[in-house]
Amino acid sequence: MVNMMKALVFTAPHTFEYRDVPRPEPAPDEVLVEVKACAICGSDVHGSSGENGRRIPPLVMGHEASGTIAQLGEAVQSWAVGDRVTFDSTEYCGYCWFCTHGMHNLCAQRRIVGVACTEYRKNGAMAQYIAVKARTLYALPPAVSFEQGCLVEPFAVGMHAVLRSGLAAGQTAAVIGDGTIGLMTLIAAKSQGAQVCISGHHTRPMQLAAQLGALDCAQLPQLTAERGADVVYDAVGSQSSFTQAMELVRKGGRIMVIGNHARTIDFPLQRCITEQIDVQFSYSSAGEYPVCLQAIAEGRADLTGLWQSFPLAEGAQVFDRLVHRDESLTKAVLIP
Repeated sequence: MVNMMKALVFTAPHTFEYRDVPRPEPAPDEVLVEVKACAICGSDVHGSSGENGRRIPPLVMGHEASGTIAQLGEAVQSWAVGDRVTFDSTEYCGYCWFCTHGMHNLCAQRRIVGVACTEYRKNGAMAQYIAVKARTLYALPPAVSFEQGCLVEPFAVGMHAVLRSGLAAGQTAAVIGDGTIGLMTLIAAKSQGAQVCISGHHTRPMQLAAQLGALDCAQLPQLTAERGADVVYDAVGSQSSFTQAMELVRKGGRIMVIGNHARTIDFPLQRCITEQIDVQFSYSSAGEYPVCLQAIAEGRADLTGLWQSFPLAEGAQVFDRLVHRDESLTKAVLIP
């Protein structure tokens, strides 16, 4: 007899059904996680249009999640039923050059749970249960809630960028973009002891940024005696945002591009050379979960106020609000 569970199933463009589906069985190297919280990523919202080929229905989306271990695969020995966990949404081969050098985000076999394209399909965590590789698990400290735990995935994206940039305590950082990744980059930068300002156009996220201690980028000249920011994080990735980054960065400073809204942009090569401006790029995350969890547990990273929770059964309505850009919603978390 097949065990069943409730799930939010993407069935057609902008169409979701809350229904019974078979509960997954963990492979020998997997665990079955009872999902306690699953956040909706911006890529889920964009993918629900069916236009980018990354969410081909039918599919259970969801790659930002946390929960408790309900069942162990027969080869899993380092975890126990009942452990509170989150998991890296990236599945990777574990043996290629990139994986063995700490860059599993660049693995050619990289797969994301909750994604279905022409190459692969992997149901995600907008359900009561999900089966994931045991090696992708991270224990939640007692001080970290399930809602905070499910936000570690996007937080790790921001932390990856901050750690790659070499931002140091006491330096000044500027963040362009007030979406989830922009806010998470802001929080990551502040957790490292930097002074942070942000540029954005949405009322609620900018209010949240101010509550987190960020200043508006209009104040950057006064903060830095007209020098500019030591590091600028472009969480948009467009021609206009990169142009703004060039306006905000100091000579000898660094621009870290995280967003990839545009496929190509014009690049000011000569100025970058003559002013020794380093331009770097950051993709996803690569093992920053422990750093993020420690920062949350120690109170150096405040995620309070970033999310609103809804029952999983109401997921279709929540997606509709996000598709129609309901600005009262910053980050939606679904609770099975």
